[in-house]
Amino acid sequence: MTRDDAFFQFLLRMGDNTLILGHRVSEWCGHAPVLEEDIALANTALDLIGQTQMWL
Repeated sequence: MTRDDAFFQFLLRMGDNTLILGHRVSEWCGHAPVLEEDIALANTALDLIGQTQMWL
């Protein structure tokens, strides 16, 4: 594996990780007992999905 291939694999894996984490966190939206916690979870999920666009 060349250095460029390894770097490409790294970028793909980081993008996949942030996409999956963003979707997992978004599953918790609406389940928090306090409105502020629910909004914080939604913002965290959106941030992770936005990071996915950067990595991919």
